[in-house]
Amino acid sequence: MRGKIGVLLLALVLVVSGCRMQKDQDMGEGSSSNGGMGRYEETFYEMPKEINRNGGITWQKDGSVSVISFGEGLFRSDDEGKTWKKEETIWFPMIEEVYCLAAVMGPDGTVAASCSGKMPEAAREACKKEVPEDWEGNYCIFGMPDGSVKVVDFGFRQEDGTCISTLMFKEDGRLFAGDFQGKIYEVDAEKESLRELFTAERGAGYMDFSGEILMAVGYDRLYRYDLQEGVLMPQEEIVDAYIRQELADGTVSYTSGGFPLAVAGGEKEDVIYIAGKDGMYRHVIGGSTIEQVIDGGLSTLGDSQSCIYRMKVLAGQEFLIVYQPSIGLVRYSFNEQIPSRPDRELWIYSLQENPSVRQAVTSFKKEHTDIYIRYEVGMEYDGSMTREDAIKKLNTQVLAGEGPDVLLLDGLPLDAYTEKGMLRDLRPVLDSLGGEALFPNIVGGFTAKDGAVYALPMCIRVPLLVGDRESIGRMDSLSGAAEEAERFRDTNPEGGIFGIYDAETMLRLFGMVSSEAWVREDGQMDSDKITEFLEQVKRIYDAELSGAVTEQKARLEEEAEEMVSYGIDAARLQLEACHNVLNIPRGYARTAGGYVESIQLCLDSVTSILRVDETLDYRIFSGQTEDPFLPKALVGISAVTKQPEDAEEFVRMMFGADTQKDIYEGFPVNRKAYEARFGVAEENDSNGSMMLLLDNETEQELNLYWPNQAERQKFTAFVEQLKTPVMTEDALCELVYETGSKVLKGEQSVEEGTAEIVKKATIYLAE
Repeated sequence: MRGKIGVLLLALVLVVSGCRMQKDQDMGEGSSSNGGMGRYEETFYEMPKEINRNGGITWQKDGSVSVISFGEGLFRSDDEGKTWKKEETIWFPMIEEVYCLAAVMGPDGTVAASCSGKMPEAAREACKKEVPEDWEGNYCIFGMPDGSVKVVDFGFRQEDGTCISTLMFKEDGRLFAGDFQGKIYEVDAEKESLRELFTAERGAGYMDFSGEILMAVGYDRLYRYDLQEGVLMPQEEIVDAYIRQELADGTVSYTSGGFPLAVAGGEKEDVIYIAGKDGMYRHVIGGSTIEQVIDGGLSTLGDSQSCIYRMKVLAGQEFLIVYQPSIGLVRYSFNEQIPSRPDRELWIYSLQENPSVRQAVTSFKKEHTDIYIRYEVGMEYDGSMTREDAIKKLNTQVLAGEGPDVLLLDGLPLDAYTEKGMLRDLRPVLDSLGGEALFPNIVGGFTAKDGAVYALPMCIRVPLLVGDRESIGRMDSLSGAAEEAERFRDTNPEGGIFGIYDAETMLRLFGMVSSEAWVREDGQMDSDKITEFLEQVKRIYDAELSGAVTEQKARLEEEAEEMVSYGIDAARLQLEACHNVLNIPRGYARTAGGYVESIQLCLDSVTSILRVDETLDYRIFSGQTEDPFLPKALVGISAVTKQPEDAEEFVRMMFGADTQKDIYEGFPVNRKAYEARFGVAEENDSNGSMMLLLDNETEQELNLYWPNQAERQKFTAFVEQLKTPVMTEDALCELVYETGSKVLKGEQSVEEGTAEIVKKATIYLAE
């Protein structure tokens, strides 16, 4: 995502000692101070709608560029991506019906593709050796310039946990590859061999070249390998520090294609360019700074939904970045006639990085090129700022009248901000959208007694309870759930109820639909409600444990540990209905609770399981809170904003259908965008399938289907019924979960636990 050079620009100076980072100015030739002239502009070229997942653009000797779409074949352009034509090839049938991980065309027309799974018949016939019918693994297909095709098995198998995931041609025609374990190879298609060069710890992402130096982006450093000498080059600490900041979550590539960070060789062999969400930067090897040439806040690079497929430095200090097909190709050209930074600035703030806000920022800046959007994240991934410190800093800024214009209030003390008059009324903005634009019940959940709306979520998560129709019919409250759990255990001495055996996870599951009841109107914790919560959840937990099957409990624990080893938050998954509902047909549970936030691999898991078992049904999951919903991306405008009109316009756009249709943290609150979400596919369309490992260690395939009209209407009726937002302050909830775990385990009585929670909460609120 980003790029520019040669005029005055802000330089990001990374002071390596102590890994401290600071921003500075690099006064280069032709530069000026802030408020100077000149910045990069974007020219967009659409890609053919037929192109889906692909291997990114590659350049041929004849000047054309090519893209291999994994689902459609070869597309070529003779005008650097302005127009395209599809070409028929002999090799495409060999990758068409399989999972293709990478496919590129070299400068001489050689094609290299990496595929996983069973070989299609066309590939099987082209393979030199006999391939068994049940063979599965990783194999490569090479389309040679003379028209011949090679199918090569390099020995990777699924049980090895790796395969070739990245392919890259050098300009001289040499082919290089990377696998899932971070090993980088040179590939000899003629000899059908791999030569291992080096290994990138925890995997490598984007690869490119700077002269005879192969560059590969690791999760915490840039690997530079000298192809002539056959050795890794010394690390560029200044670049590595930047990469650690940009890839703090450890992601180096996306399964859907593309990369979060790209690197390319520059106009000289000792110059490299790095592009990510914050912009494009230039670095001279051995230097102590990296210089920002394109600001992510003023370009598509800052779009949270965008990812880079390929990046190229062009003549005349221009750049070409290939994003996913929905964005296409973007050419970056420097314009000296426009201000380097717009005079007007809109300051957006969130405590943590938020993709919905990133998406809104991108949409807004495309329509308002005269406004600079400053998006600040209070707590970066590196953990350098605690939540408490970030909030204190923000409060100081707001009270001094110097704070952000628009606030994302997730994780912030909304009640305190409202009481102190720190937020503007959003009602005029919302009314300007039209009375039927937003779900009225969601707006109603945030409407104050005086009719004002000081905050509203961009989207919501919907808590559902799935299980036997009669059983969940009685689970209309927390006490109802406890009574039903005990009723089931009385008649079923063994077997999972919710299939949850961890005390804290059980508390979080029911706290998700109860915590709004824990705080009184005066802001203090309600000891009676806390006592009720601990008593009822302990009844459920005791019933669960009393009939736990040792083997089932052990298998679920093993699965959770395996997910954690792959970097998956297993505890969070157990709060999702789409995860927990799978344990019903597997035989590990009879009831599933949790939230749904989307349709694919979420709501469709619930509705598809109901098609298989007609005794099952679902309803709104209520605890101590009736008809609850979970707000996400909660938006507010600062009462002291210096740009009220711009702030209101930004918020208006955040809740408009065009922006809301691209929000995926939950279901949109805009009705039109919500309805469009169901229109992505035809009703009853196959949505894929998954293989379930049952309790008896056999397998069962679960086919997933896009919700039909009846299923859509049923779910929408539940959404229209929701009325209570659950948004109790995180710190207070953590006190309940931490102490409540001791209560559920029998280490404290309910009374002792309640007293401890209320005492700690009083101290916290006083601070």
